[in-house]
Amino acid sequence: MKEGFLIGGGLIFAGLALQLSVGPVVWDAFAWPANGIVLAGFFVLLTAMVCLRKKVYAFQWMTTYQAAIPAMVYAVVLTIIMGLTRQQVNGTWLNNMLSFWPFVLVYLYITVILGLTIHRRLRRIFRGEGSMKRDVPFMLNHLGLFIALTTATLGNADMQRVKMICGVGEPEWRAMAQGGVIKEMPIAIELKKFIMETYDNGAPKRFASEIQILTKSRKNIETTVDVNKPYEVDGWKIYQYGYDTQMGAQSQISILELVSDPWLPLVYAGFYMMLAGAALMVLMVLWRRLRNATSKALWAYFGLAVFASIFAYFFFGSYNTKTLVPALQSPWFAPHVFVYIFAYTLLGVAVVIAWWRLADDLVYVSLAFLTIGMLFGALWAKEAWGHYWSWDPKETWAAITWLAYLVYIHYRQIPRHREQLALWMLIGSFVLLQMCWWGINYLPSAQGSSVHTYSVSE
Repeated sequence: MKEGFLIGGGLIFAGLALQLSVGPVVWDAFAWPANGIVLAGFFVLLTAMVCLRKKVYAFQWMTTYQAAIPAMVYAVVLTIIMGLTRQQVNGTWLNNMLSFWPFVLVYLYITVILGLTIHRRLRRIFRGEGSMKRDVPFMLNHLGLFIALTTATLGNADMQRVKMICGVGEPEWRAMAQGGVIKEMPIAIELKKFIMETYDNGAPKRFASEIQILTKSRKNIETTVDVNKPYEVDGWKIYQYGYDTQMGAQSQISILELVSDPWLPLVYAGFYMMLAGAALMVLMVLWRRLRNATSKALWAYFGLAVFASIFAYFFFGSYNTKTLVPALQSPWFAPHVFVYIFAYTLLGVAVVIAWWRLADDLVYVSLAFLTIGMLFGALWAKEAWGHYWSWDPKETWAAITWLAYLVYIHYRQIPRHREQLALWMLIGSFVLLQMCWWGINYLPSAQGSSVHTYSVSE
């Protein structure tokens, strides 16, 4: 474990040296074909490390828990810093962690560890040493995360996000990219009618745009773009973004956001693999515990599930779903919130019963539900705002919580781990969960910058 923390510390210092010498990471430099070349080179590097694993101790060691745990601890610490500081595109050092070399190198190191670990498990499977019940969830979770991490990171440079201001009866070909750059688009959009509905108190209930789209092939498309209901044409997704708030329902303009994300199918492949892996992990734990459980234990498990479900239901019921702001009016809203609160409840119970060393199965099941809830949120965000992960403060603390519990379950796999330390890790993870759940509302870094800090209309 000491080796792991020394290597992580070395990466931090190397990152600081790079930050001082060459400046922040310039992600735009990884646009196609550069990202394709980097991805191919990354696979070549992993292959070389696998081939040399018997000759180079470090390559074999990087597939162990002693390598993974310190790497994730460093990731948790750096991500906490990110969650506590206001992030800005043009910020420096800690205010722009996505371009901060220590942050990037630590996550790159985790991805390397992940790739080598996947290869190690594949070798065991091919040698017939594995177990289907364990190998299938393991591969789905780890390979899915590996695919999502690599393709989302490298594909980000190819993602285009522009805003187009459309007026009634005025076809618009131009859009504004980041930095105020005007860009001519391959499609034109004309606003036919802006639609707005309000609640009794005047708060927006719905706003949408009836538009006509003209493509370069001279194909005319008439459709309605609603919040949470984008329209896709020629590789672009069109989102309802805003309107003239002073004019309200009488607005003569509509602000649309157009997003092109060519790497999205690969990212989604990773997401769906992780969803399947999380579901199988829940089933595996339940099957292992319930098949030989006594009737008293069965009643205990049933009671716990009912308690968690009731708590999640009443918490969900605290939202007045009849007066939700437009962004929350999505089919993803109920499962996203319910699954997360169900997981939070189980993790709270896990902290309480950890004193009797009975928490591990609850943590496994809860982590699976956290994964499902997080991915539901990512899929929802893509439909609502055009991005599945933007390191919004709420998303940042969700990642922190998820990583913290990963550290716990990996540490528990070490044969001679310290029980007292494991208990404190569980308590610490639950404290971080509280920050993700409600503490985020009080952080200065989230005020005015997080889409998760709004409240529903009363």
